[in-house]
Amino acid sequence: MCGIAAVWQRDGRPCRSADVLAMRDIQIHRGPDDAGIHIDGPIGLGHRRLSILDLSAAGHQPMSNEDGSIWLVFNGEIYNYIELASTLREHGHIFRSATDSEVILHLYEEEGPRCLQSLNGMFAFVLWDSRTQIMFAARDRIGIKPLYYSITDDLFACASEAKAVLAHPNVPTTVDYQGLADYLFAGSPLAHKTLFEGVRQLPPAHMLTVSASGITVARYWDVVYRYQNGRTRDQIIAGANDLLDDAVRIHCRSDAAVGCHLSGGLDSSLVSSLAVRHRGNIDAFSIRFGESSFYDETEYACAVAKAIGAKHHVIAPESQDLMALLGPLTWHQDFPLPSAGGFSYFAVSRLAADRVKVVLTGHGGDEVFGGYPAQFQTAFGTTEMFNLSKFPAAEKMTAIQRFARLVRRQGLPGIARRFLKRPGNHSDSIESRWIALHCGVVPSQNPLLHSALVRKIGDYSPVNDYLQPWVEAPTDQIFDRCLYHDLVVYLPHLLMKEDRASMAVSLESRVPLLDYRIIEYMATLLPEDKVPHRVPKAIMREAAEEYLPPNIISRNDKTPFPVPLREWVAGPLAGEIRALLMSEASMDRGIFDPRVLSDPLLSPGEMLAMLNVEIWFRVFIDRDPNWLPAAPGAGRAPFAGLPSLPVW
Repeated sequence: MCGIAAVWQRDGRPCRSADVLAMRDIQIHRGPDDAGIHIDGPIGLGHRRLSILDLSAAGHQPMSNEDGSIWLVFNGEIYNYIELASTLREHGHIFRSATDSEVILHLYEEEGPRCLQSLNGMFAFVLWDSRTQIMFAARDRIGIKPLYYSITDDLFACASEAKAVLAHPNVPTTVDYQGLADYLFAGSPLAHKTLFEGVRQLPPAHMLTVSASGITVARYWDVVYRYQNGRTRDQIIAGANDLLDDAVRIHCRSDAAVGCHLSGGLDSSLVSSLAVRHRGNIDAFSIRFGESSFYDETEYACAVAKAIGAKHHVIAPESQDLMALLGPLTWHQDFPLPSAGGFSYFAVSRLAADRVKVVLTGHGGDEVFGGYPAQFQTAFGTTEMFNLSKFPAAEKMTAIQRFARLVRRQGLPGIARRFLKRPGNHSDSIESRWIALHCGVVPSQNPLLHSALVRKIGDYSPVNDYLQPWVEAPTDQIFDRCLYHDLVVYLPHLLMKEDRASMAVSLESRVPLLDYRIIEYMATLLPEDKVPHRVPKAIMREAAEEYLPPNIISRNDKTPFPVPLREWVAGPLAGEIRALLMSEASMDRGIFDPRVLSDPLLSPGEMLAMLNVEIWFRVFIDRDPNWLPAAPGAGRAPFAGLPSLPVW
């Protein structure tokens, strides 16, 4: 796992090494083990290395082919590199290392951009081909590894993190208000947007080519639904079991120590059990919170660790740990935190990084196998298959309280205008149901927003960008449309949080359930085969029967690494958060209505969302030293400036 940076001075001026070094070294947390740079006229490549395969100096990057005509910077892992290297040697290629990075170089020499079809892994890489004067970049099929870029008439710059692109002196740090509208509506920027104007993200499963004539972005892979009938249930489960086992097997390939995140749910438990099978004794890492049984699932995690023979470690963060880490976490994430997921992932990654360099996680199980209540509510009109009674009751207000709050915020004329904007016919389409289950209100109707922000956004609405993947889903099965949308919209942002949280502590996080072979296999199954009798993740449950205790397999009340945010925000953190929201900087920001910021009836969820936006502005726009992590950049140790967390 690494941090990469690439620059092409498209005006022909020589690339300044100082610019590449600034972009490279602001990512030192992604690769504290080694660093390299290559300058070739207007071209510059930078690399920070976290050594996982072939720990020797032979793995140094930027890496070139034999004659130095092609140069590579690579972030990620190619899990089938051993098999690919064997084939390439048969074709006459000579290897100087035992790395997966060198496999990409030789495979590109052999196949050009078609090499992407052969790679099984998580990756983002940039190749400079001096023979053709082309810079070629690509991102893995699911979007596990990130790649951001900025392009002008004079410059192309890209890197593993948005902040690294912004480190180039010719890329301005300005707000993309459409990206901010996306975040406030859906929890993350949509399509190719970020929160920074002029900085874009390469979408998952896309490749990018830069030449003297311009830039092209093209998709190289998509899920193809080819439903196959005629298989028995035993055959279906056997096929899934073989793929799950092989995916974990190749994800265990590492010359550094490997562990597992273990939440006590089906996904991480199955991955951990298979990892023990292929790797032997492993360390497993969990998180707990003491507010209630809902936030403490260590009973299940401990049971799994004992059953599979893993050494178990648990971390127990508290409310003040969240406040102490909000600034550094926002800096690492590049975005406001849409939920507490970034905090919980960071906490458990911090624990793991003390003991291993690589962890396997269970992310992707719900998106691939069908495990979210919203998928079942949308497709089947029910969530009776989930035990939602365990979840804390949602915050409730009486109708009078809600009306009083609206009057205080908008006045009676404002309420009337909002009512008149509503369409006369409230559509109950599947798309509107899906949006209602996942998103907030559109900016023009959001009572939290400042009128100045609404004017800046203008007529833009995030709805079309949000629904585009739903419209383009290559299947007419509603349940599979739900899975497809979660796979291409929700999951990449979840993976971004995981990438940033783990890389903040120089830890490589792997997601074997997102092996593309598993995704393609599941696309051959009709919904009635994926979730017979509407049992969530039925395929995985049946495949896990030989590995896990029955009480883990039958769980229907799991939520990933839950954090007691509502209790913290409404309790010990309330005063500190309200002081930040009502500060002069926040009130004058022009993002949220000042009447809302001072509203005593703000819900904890509203408070946290507005707090995260305010902190993002202080970190990236104001560059407030009180909120920036200690001395980010060259020479900074990965853990410097990050508070310690209590281990239970």
